[in-house]
Amino acid sequence: MAAIDGVESACTPPHPLFTYNTTLRPVVHFTAYEEFHRVSRTCRNNFTKGVRVSPDGLCLLTNSDDHVLRLFELDGDNTQSRTSLLQANDGGTVYDYAWYPFMSSADPSSCLFVSSSQDHPVHLWDAYTGGLRATYRAFDHLDELTSAHSVAFNATGTKLFAGFDRMIRFFDLSQPGRDFCARPLSRTRRSRQGQRGLISTLHFNPDHSKIYAAGSYGGMTCVYTEDEGEELLALCDHDGRGIAQVRFSPCGRFLYTSARCDARIHCWDIRATNEILHTFNRVADTNQRLEFDLHCGGRYLAAGSRTGRMMLYDVVTGELLDETIRLPDCVNGVSFFPDASRAIVAVCSGQRHFDLPDDTDNDDNDDNDGSVSQADVATEAAASSNVRNLLQVYDFQPLPCNSQHDGASSDVPESTLPSASKHPNSHNTSNR
Repeated sequence: MAAIDGVESACTPPHPLFTYNTTLRPVVHFTAYEEFHRVSRTCRNNFTKGVRVSPDGLCLLTNSDDHVLRLFELDGDNTQSRTSLLQANDGGTVYDYAWYPFMSSADPSSCLFVSSSQDHPVHLWDAYTGGLRATYRAFDHLDELTSAHSVAFNATGTKLFAGFDRMIRFFDLSQPGRDFCARPLSRTRRSRQGQRGLISTLHFNPDHSKIYAAGSYGGMTCVYTEDEGEELLALCDHDGRGIAQVRFSPCGRFLYTSARCDARIHCWDIRATNEILHTFNRVADTNQRLEFDLHCGGRYLAAGSRTGRMMLYDVVTGELLDETIRLPDCVNGVSFFPDASRAIVAVCSGQRHFDLPDDTDNDDNDDNDGSVSQADVATEAAASSNVRNLLQVYDFQPLPCNSQHDGASSDVPESTLPSASKHPNSHNTSNR
């Protein structure tokens, strides 16, 4: 289509780029499910809530319903462990998390990530030890601690921005504590001026133009300047639904947005027309956040779907290229590896499932204290014997001539899940 003419030249980095063709099929390189499959008294369905590939492409960071951030590493051993190397327990429901933009496993001092959770301040974690490096606390007008619903580093990695209710606060990364600058976005909750609602997602333009996008549950996406906080652009075309994710293209010319209970991912031209250039569809009919990501070459978009498929789109033509990655449940996390010459993607699955009441249950058998019995836990474990919640890494590779493979399905019993094989970006983990 002519809608995004010039996107290739605008977003093309100066090295060979991955180009999709019909001979490519996704091949599994890594699978982890054990920690997301366990049933306990406090968490009967530990479904995943997203995945982030580290900037150096060697680590994976996941969020799940037990409020634990888990770090997985892809080493060079064919007998890779399917369990995480370390865990960071945030104490409450994790709202958002992000890698330090210059993270490198070769430099332990740079191995950092941040998280924000319910009733807790923003935490800066050490990705080598799992320890807490620093805490950034924000307080409201009543001098009470308030939790950030979104976090993002600026392009230089010197400031940490956080989204709150009608407010953006930012911290100097070198000065932990309660020192912050506040930028109100709207006077009141009913005000027609400014951006209303909880700031649910933040993303900085990677072209170092010092602008960032903020999406809110009020249904609006705004673009602001980093230094002054000036509103440059306001976008509203998700029918008032809460914005779930915003992301700039690698070239910085386009902005992608998605919303809750909305199948559409919009691509906006923020440099010229400020209009929608393409809309990419998937099944997203719940309030769960279903992530999407852009290949670092700028041409391909991968999106999760409630149907358990990962959908790969060409952002130039808007064409659906591939949907052969099939997970056993809703694909809620998608993250590309930072390799422009290949398409390696991490995906994770799972969603909340509600048990329908059984009319034949005897009320006299209910525990008076409302606790979960060991029998209930065992029953839940048996019912979930088919793995729903898992993390996988796929690499798009040429299909062998004699292969009849027509999809990359993971809807199989736990005992037959594929083993992880050697990853092309692996490194020695003996120092961890």
